[in-house]
Amino acid sequence: MSAVFRVNSRVHSAPFVMRAAEDVAASLPAWLIAGAGLAAAVDATALNLGLFAPLPSYLPIAPDLAGRLVAVAVATGLFGLAIGLARGKRIAWWLAVAILSAALLDPVELLRQVIPALLTVVCLVLLITTRRRYNVETGKRSRRLAFVLWGTGALLAIAALGVAVGTALGIVGPSTDARDAGSALLDWLAFGDPGLVVQPLFGGDILLWITAISRVAVAVGVIVALAPGDAPKASEDDERHAASVANQYGRGALLPFQLGRDADRFTVPDRDAFLAFGRDGRVALILGDPIGPPGPARQVLMDFMALCARRDWLPAVYQASAAGLAPLHERGYLSYHIGREAILDLDGFALSGSNRANLRHTVTRARRGGITVDWFPHGLGAELGGLREELLLLDRSWQAGARPPLRFTVSSYQPSDLVANPLALARDANGRMVAFTSFRPTGQDNGWVLDLLRRVPGSTPGAVEACIVEAAFGLQKSGASTLSLGLAPLAGLGMRSGSPVERVFGLGARLIRRSYDVAGLAFFKAKFDPRWEPRYLVVARRAHIPAVMLALLRLHLGGARDLVRAGWHRRTAS
Repeated sequence: MSAVFRVNSRVHSAPFVMRAAEDVAASLPAWLIAGAGLAAAVDATALNLGLFAPLPSYLPIAPDLAGRLVAVAVATGLFGLAIGLARGKRIAWWLAVAILSAALLDPVELLRQVIPALLTVVCLVLLITTRRRYNVETGKRSRRLAFVLWGTGALLAIAALGVAVGTALGIVGPSTDARDAGSALLDWLAFGDPGLVVQPLFGGDILLWITAISRVAVAVGVIVALAPGDAPKASEDDERHAASVANQYGRGALLPFQLGRDADRFTVPDRDAFLAFGRDGRVALILGDPIGPPGPARQVLMDFMALCARRDWLPAVYQASAAGLAPLHERGYLSYHIGREAILDLDGFALSGSNRANLRHTVTRARRGGITVDWFPHGLGAELGGLREELLLLDRSWQAGARPPLRFTVSSYQPSDLVANPLALARDANGRMVAFTSFRPTGQDNGWVLDLLRRVPGSTPGAVEACIVEAAFGLQKSGASTLSLGLAPLAGLGMRSGSPVERVFGLGARLIRRSYDVAGLAFFKAKFDPRWEPRYLVVARRAHIPAVMLALLRLHLGGARDLVRAGWHRRTAS
């Protein structure tokens, strides 16, 4: 029995060992090119590190170290190229093959450096035999810009060589061991030192500066080429298909945002499912669970993951439900508690009982303070015209005090949204509009979700709670089953329980309290004694979390510019 077990173990482990060996071999060109970048980076520091001194002589690329600026540019370009190869970028594969081929085309250098020549051949063979691995795309605009920069760098190098080769006119005096212009150009293309190019012109450093500028252009082109692929544009048919699927299978508090302006939708025509996502840089943030029957929904998720791999995106899921984690865990994804959604079960909803005593007292005080609430179960309709100015003033008051408008999973104020969506509107004793809340349907679960919430700062306390309570009773009468108050982000997270990542999230909730009172929002929703359901952030690797969290901030604030603007307004307000 043990002998059979050992044989079976060897059989099962052999493919794993072979795959591991293939992965190591395929990554060798990237590591060697990164080593050349390290040599250039060390030289750029002007430090005498003897350990790295012989490094260039054992690498397939002997980097050009003619001056600090050139060394920095070369190091940047080589590191960027290595990163591109590690990501499987097709454009990086072509550039690496061109650079290594240029190094092989210089026979003089090959005879002088045998070990680098052999490594160059090995790298080329590995790149060619594993070329199918390099199928990751770069955006069209970034790809074109990279080619322009590389072409500019090559033209500058050729121009510099042309000037240097003009020795017949007595302009430049090349060194005694300078090679011909062809070898110099090949050396330049292989990120090496092209000898003739760096000779001074008229006793100055003009040729050196031309070389430096050309190197910088190539390095910037490499960085540009690392840009992710473009997002596929959903056609009108795709949008209609997604809307049809949502009408049949959509459910949950995120549904209005999954169909909203700030999210893109991914669907496959022959599958009754779709998912919504927002993209920021390389991060593709899926919003909630895919919509559709379990089988098609899972397949659409797998198709989207494959798209992310081709487009060089980092997929993540924001507000995944516990039921939606299984297919992600099967693929090795990691999930972390990101907050709790507050849901009111409207069947039997009442203000009586000890669990809602705080809410009951708050609403009672508001009514004693003169607050009255009007409930519009079918929206404002034609009445919107007469209330437009008051609503706009209320929204502006709410946004005052450095409160930035949010997007993605938070609706912005649009008067047209109040025409048909239910609305609760509160006025004080003087008849002034002081608060309103609006609601959206959540699909086939016969539920609703709190959408817009606005209140005049400093007005009678409890106006918003009174609006939500009035809405809950109104929706209850209409036969609705649930009312979601939305996510309480980072709720339920502390610094003494959960995974290390969740503890960091808990610490973050404390640190951002001045800008976003996470605990206060959770306390507000807890007044209604809701049913809490956990929501998760799902990532492929823990190392992706900082990029995903930054992307989440930018998606909510509308981009990097609005993120900086929000921080500046917060600083000036304080």
